[in-house]
Amino acid sequence: MEGTRYCPHLVASTEGSDPSPIIQPDGVEKSYPTPLSTASEHRSPGSAYFKSAQWSPDGTTILTSTEDHVLTNHILPPDLLTSESPIHLRPYSSHESPEPVYATTIHPSYALQDPASTIYLASPRSLPIRLLSPFSPSILASYPLVSKTTEEYIAPHSLLFSSHDPHTFFAGSLNLISTFDINRNGEGPVERMPTVPSKRSKVVGGIGGVKGIVSALGMSSEGILAAGTFSRWVGLYDAYGRGGSLGAFELQGDRSSQEAGTGVTQVLWSADGRYLCVAERCSDGVSIWDVRGTGKKLAWMRGRKAETNQRMGVEVVGNELWAGGVDGRVRVWHGLGEKEGIFDPTWGFEAHEDAVSSATWHYAGSVLATCSGQRHSDDAPFSTEDSESSVSNPRPRKTDNSLKIWGVE
Repeated sequence: MEGTRYCPHLVASTEGSDPSPIIQPDGVEKSYPTPLSTASEHRSPGSAYFKSAQWSPDGTTILTSTEDHVLTNHILPPDLLTSESPIHLRPYSSHESPEPVYATTIHPSYALQDPASTIYLASPRSLPIRLLSPFSPSILASYPLVSKTTEEYIAPHSLLFSSHDPHTFFAGSLNLISTFDINRNGEGPVERMPTVPSKRSKVVGGIGGVKGIVSALGMSSEGILAAGTFSRWVGLYDAYGRGGSLGAFELQGDRSSQEAGTGVTQVLWSADGRYLCVAERCSDGVSIWDVRGTGKKLAWMRGRKAETNQRMGVEVVGNELWAGGVDGRVRVWHGLGEKEGIFDPTWGFEAHEDAVSSATWHYAGSVLATCSGQRHSDDAPFSTEDSESSVSNPRPRKTDNSLKIWGVE
């Protein structure tokens, strides 16, 4: 069955030299000040590549993370889809981290009309987890995760707010998933769940765990927390991540296999909670697992063009899988969960002239956000502990570090 073919058209972009002035967003009290940016005044737009882009749950804001450790909030204008020409996007506010940011996540209750709800988390290297807002230039709260042996700060490589309790969030690190209460500013986790069971629990029949850095977290509609690791394991936990282990599985294929990657970067559930999509670094596809049914691998969506150590985001939209590639194209696979085997993309389009690190949909549909950029061989060395920057990608036609918004029909 052939999937839908879309007609995308550009409606906004960070590219260009004539930025529009910052305006107070509709629905926000006029007395609420526009925050001062914590990013360097000498930082020029487009000077650093985009690592990721996320929509806020209310669809008003896009949070981006760039290679120069800056988190930027783009509040979209009300005439986004009615303007006669593409709008130049200008940041509403930004926060600069002194260290590389490993992970971010936006609160599920984020609503621009309620500034108190507009919060998100960030995990900078060697520092406590930070609670931030586009309406405040300062850190609202911090949550230290400290090693019990070295007493050093642990920087989680994955963050996720609970879909069951808005005051709870999870943080994934080496052999550990930590649970925090967002109301406990300055305090550590309320619970630590090792992903590797003790020797005693194995002896008495406990389920074997997963070793490695927990690099991806995802919650199903039925309350199952999936945790993927850089060591290519996936663990499943019930009771919205507060219960016991349901099991674990290792991703198939050795390093020389076309279907093998070098570590999980994303785990996403289908809307019905049956299928789990697993994306890896240095991998040409995404594996689909029938978790609730057979418990086995169902399909391999190949042709992703993401053979790089850089995190390349994927997204599940209904029965479709959307993903960007290092060649600047966004690709779509149709029929998620409807068939078994190996499948090629059913449709795609050229979105950027560089690697597409995120392709993410507005919650109401019809609007797609993409961002781009990668480290090239002639760029200055830049090292982070998550090993995402140790390999440079072949240079495409040009360098393109931009965020774009597309109207899709």
